[in-house]
Amino acid sequence: MIKLGKGAGQVVAADVKTTVAAFDGALLSGARMCVSVLEATQGANVPIAQTQRLLKSISSGMQSVVDGREELVRAVRSMTAIQGRSNLAEESYGCPDGWEELAVTAPLGATVEQPAA
Repeated sequence: MIKLGKGAGQVVAADVKTTVAAFDGALLSGARMCVSVLEATQGANVPIAQTQRLLKSISSGMQSVVDGREELVRAVRSMTAIQGRSNLAEESYGCPDGWEELAVTAPLGATVEQPAA
């Protein structure tokens, strides 16, 4: 059995929540920036090639955030699996609905870690 410190789960859970909020905040900011750029350049006679490059850069940056968020989902899935095989398996850290299921649902393009026999 994996033996984790009593407070470790609470610290990790709080950090996960903060990190998810940061990713979501970055996406919201990127979306707002995209809208403001479109509004600012509309009717301003900015050549389409320049706005295209600009919008491509913004959307590429947002896609990178989405990709990073997907990796965070994988990390949470792994952490939940570890917790499930530990002395803290019965602990609940107030995660939003659905987070606990991450350890048992089919991962995004990967397999769920199985407990050692």
